[in-house]
Amino acid sequence: MNLKTAFLLFTITLIFLSCNQSKTEVNSIPKSVETDTFIKNVDSKTFKNLIDSGQGIVLDVRTLGEVSQGHIPNATVADIYQRDFVEKINQLPKDKEVYVYCTVGARSSQAAQVLINNGFKKVYNLNGGIIDWTRNAYPLEK
Repeated sequence: MNLKTAFLLFTITLIFLSCNQSKTEVNSIPKSVETDTFIKNVDSKTFKNLIDSGQGIVLDVRTLGEVSQGHIPNATVADIYQRDFVEKINQLPKDKEVYVYCTVGARSSQAAQVLINNGFKKVYNLNGGIIDWTRNAYPLEK
């Protein structure tokens, strides 16, 4: 066998093994992989409808100073900047949806990921935060 033929056989074998390996990996993945764990960014109208459904927990992750200026009614407060943030959220029931918000949506987006990492399944983040909420004239408590 000459060098050219050996190289050709080697190349064909590599291609065959590569294709065979990919096929094996694809077949090892379940055909219907669905997860019930998610973070959804929603507008204030959707957020209000979710709250009104009564199926979840409203979570305000702003500082106490910000909360004192006005918050969504019946919100649980857990300041994401505090060291006990994870401890506080872990006291919440994990079988409920969580509706999380902050001032503009950045901290609540971070908090949503922390919630998922700590076993919560369905997390809704308010895009635009309480600023968008008030822009739509939805109620606040002080």
